[in-house]
Amino acid sequence: MKISIGGMIASGKSTLVNRLGEALDLPVMEEFEKDDEVFNTLLKWLYEQKTDVEMLLQIYFIHNHWLNQQKYEGNFIVDRDLVEHWLFAQHNLKRMPTIMNMYNGVFHAYMNQIKKPDIYIILDVDWENFKDRVLSRGRDQEIENFDKNESYFRSLLKDYVTKIAAQCAVYDIPYVILNTSNKSEDEVFEMSMKAIRNI
Repeated sequence: MKISIGGMIASGKSTLVNRLGEALDLPVMEEFEKDDEVFNTLLKWLYEQKTDVEMLLQIYFIHNHWLNQQKYEGNFIVDRDLVEHWLFAQHNLKRMPTIMNMYNGVFHAYMNQIKKPDIYIILDVDWENFKDRVLSRGRDQEIENFDKNESYFRSLLKDYVTKIAAQCAVYDIPYVILNTSNKSEDEVFEMSMKAIRNI
């Protein structure tokens, strides 16, 4: 079984992934290694709004994800699956329609080469909870660039759940949406376990 956990930045995704991995005794495929210098540099450049970094970032995301998934077989949990990188690309590449069309073709090719989730748990969060969590979790690149990226974050949050659910429908991936606003980690964990038991 492949269990994928998705959700907006600071929705509690990575915390939930680690708890589920321990509870179910399953290996966890993290979104990126914490010391991935390329990822961290590209993300920093994106938040700093440097030009001409968007396509490189999005292609690196999906290629790195595809490479990492080759290491996993059988039962495992994924922290942010490939489907979600498509949504980030829609926002980051929207000023470049030709490049966006090229990206869509590459994305579809990668989607056809990975194991699809048996369940996709999508964590939803409202703006106030999102903002509080971003500012409290202490990632410098997010905090230092929050104000200049507020409109980007708001736009991403507005689309997040509906468009990820739509992509799951396109690729025939079973999904469930869980609202994490004002919920404790324990509550989100229990809701997730219930969703997993149901399948």
